[in-house]
Amino acid sequence: MTKYLLKGGTVATCVQGSQSARVYKADVLIEGTTITRIEENIAPAAGVEVIDCQNKWITPGFVDTHRHVFMTVLRANHCDWLLTEYLVKMSWSVQGSLTPEEVGIGTLAGCLDALHNGVTTILDHYHAALTPAHADAALKATLESGARVVWAPARQSQPTELFPLEFGKEAETAAWQREKLAEWGSNGGNLRSDGRVTLGLAYDGIANGPVQAHQEFLAYARANNVKIFTAHVVQGPTILRWRDAGVLGPDVVFSHCNVLAERPALDDEMWKALKDSGAAIGATPEDEMGMAHGNPVGHEALERGVKCGLGIDCTSINSGDIFTQMRVGLQWARAHDHERIRLNKVTPPLKNKYNSVDAFRLGTLGGAEALNLAHLIGTVEVGKRADVVLFDADSVNLGGADDPIAGVVFHASSEDVDTVFVDGEVVKKGGKLVRDWAPVAKELKKKADDIRKRWPVDVLEARWKKWYDAHGAPDLRSV
Repeated sequence: MTKYLLKGGTVATCVQGSQSARVYKADVLIEGTTITRIEENIAPAAGVEVIDCQNKWITPGFVDTHRHVFMTVLRANHCDWLLTEYLVKMSWSVQGSLTPEEVGIGTLAGCLDALHNGVTTILDHYHAALTPAHADAALKATLESGARVVWAPARQSQPTELFPLEFGKEAETAAWQREKLAEWGSNGGNLRSDGRVTLGLAYDGIANGPVQAHQEFLAYARANNVKIFTAHVVQGPTILRWRDAGVLGPDVVFSHCNVLAERPALDDEMWKALKDSGAAIGATPEDEMGMAHGNPVGHEALERGVKCGLGIDCTSINSGDIFTQMRVGLQWARAHDHERIRLNKVTPPLKNKYNSVDAFRLGTLGGAEALNLAHLIGTVEVGKRADVVLFDADSVNLGGADDPIAGVVFHASSEDVDTVFVDGEVVKKGGKLVRDWAPVAKELKKKADDIRKRWPVDVLEARWKKWYDAHGAPDLRSV
């Protein structure tokens, strides 16, 4: 059993069962996969590797509750797109041409990107399971990456035509996905023997076809050990569809949920459905604002007692770190509250309504709660799995800061992440990934170039304009 003693650091963590955080000096002992002691002046025993944590902050690993990991194969391609544009140009066009090798390298690179940024746990909404080979390639990459992942292949098929939009392979795709689900769930839903990778299911089709078919399939998935279900909610009534079908529960994570930003009533039925069922939200504030999903709701979810975490969505759109999501989401919530005060001519407050600790909670314990993993991860506490991040508090970005919570939320980046543990395994050390990045980057660039050659910008623009001229933008009120 590998043992590490994190000596002389400053622990910064939320506390399970509380909205507060704790910051204190302590040593942290990791034995195998688990944090076994947290106290001052732990004497190193024989066989324990001591890591000097003077001037280092010790935090939980960050938790991403909504990421399309494979999209790293098209990093920075979609930064200026609208969501409606993305649906036509990516989901209904480029995606159907991707090879297993392309989604495989995208998934591996995406997981390593997350680890490099201190994100140790990911809910991967994998919507490119076009064939069994595509599913196997993404799963293989996930398993070898070292990340903790709820791997959620999507129960959907790819369009066979865009003009008109047709899904000609739905029956055969549904058949093999159903068969594979039983295979993947055969070990209690553990896709890695140690439970670091578990089975989820992405399920966006509940508005299509008879409700009985959805009820049957979701029951089948639960019987086959699917741990977490996830679905997109942008401006549509999806939450109520799940509720009315009787399939909403604490194992469901809805991404975005921007429709809730326009439902402020304290007794609103959508908010109530989430809280009563124990279902959760995975908010991605950066691209929600930029792609016209609607306004972010993460901080309102915290206020209402609804489980909520953060996610980055796609590295084809924005960066793969939770730092940006924490600060963007926090500043949006503050700005919205300040606007409310001005418009209503309310007396200005003494303090900000939302603070750094709220954002830090969303990025760590909130995400763990959303994924039903708070008994294992999300805080630095004895008995939890050793998903831990060490920050260099003497870095150019963090030097001089004395509040680790504010420092991480407002100033940190990947360069400040010195060491990352997942399940007690070191996956980043001395500021560098343990896995050799150079061959991954070489293959990633090759596959990305191949995709871009197949889909020149002018071809995609023509498809989007043809769709837009014929139909207008896809209606987000149905999503």
